[in-house]
Amino acid sequence: MSRYLYTLLIVLILASCSTRPRVPGSLPDEEKMAQVLADIYQVESILGQTRLSYNSGKEDKVSGYYRYVLEEHQMTKVEFDTAMSWYSANPTVLTDVYEEVIEILSRREAEIKNKINKEKDERKALAKIPSKTSLWNDSTSFELPFDAKDSLDNRVPFDVEVDSLSNGIVRLSASYSFKEGGFLDSAQMQMMVSYADSTVDTIQYQIHKSFKKVSGNLTHRVDKSKTLTHLEGYLFEHDTSKHSVVKIEDVKLTFIPTIGAADMSLR
Repeated sequence: MSRYLYTLLIVLILASCSTRPRVPGSLPDEEKMAQVLADIYQVESILGQTRLSYNSGKEDKVSGYYRYVLEEHQMTKVEFDTAMSWYSANPTVLTDVYEEVIEILSRREAEIKNKINKEKDERKALAKIPSKTSLWNDSTSFELPFDAKDSLDNRVPFDVEVDSLSNGIVRLSASYSFKEGGFLDSAQMQMMVSYADSTVDTIQYQIHKSFKKVSGNLTHRVDKSKTLTHLEGYLFEHDTSKHSVVKIEDVKLTFIPTIGAADMSLR
């Protein structure tokens, strides 16, 4: 008896399978059709949000969106209409296609939401990064010599009190153009960084004579365990009474707070 029941079950399974037609080879298969329909529905959603419809008097523009979708899938309008006619005549297959369309659109919606959330998180992270602070309180350009008889004054000293800064980078920069008539072949930028614990770091940058504009740059990292209180030094330090004819421009002294300063490379 069980053998007859088994045989009947096989017959019923085969009968149920035979009622679902196969997609003709000349038409896009179910997966391809689902992709096309998903793109079309996405276009229609965008058109709906922008209030652009066939009733808006912009039929050519709307049709262009649909043509673009079909071209992306290498299909003509005739091929799409033919495929839709067949699928519409076979609702059991079309139902499966629409289920796949829903899955595709759901995945895309989730991807868009994840992207939006990621961008929000990135904007929040950027908002937390402190901006740099300008510390320079003097003129940003100088013509040397101020006085050919006063070599000390021609070093262009600076002295800046700061308000307890830590965990960041101090950067002093300027550009130098040597002129004819000077005697010095080189000079230095020099900066002394003083901390609340009475320690001092001294940093220097060598400026070599050039009749073209050259850049000078002093960069010093202030560890988060230290508190910066005072900056002083010279834009044009030298150890001679001889003077040089030089133009100093674009002077900047900035403090750049950092997050994870130990991981930041100096440039």
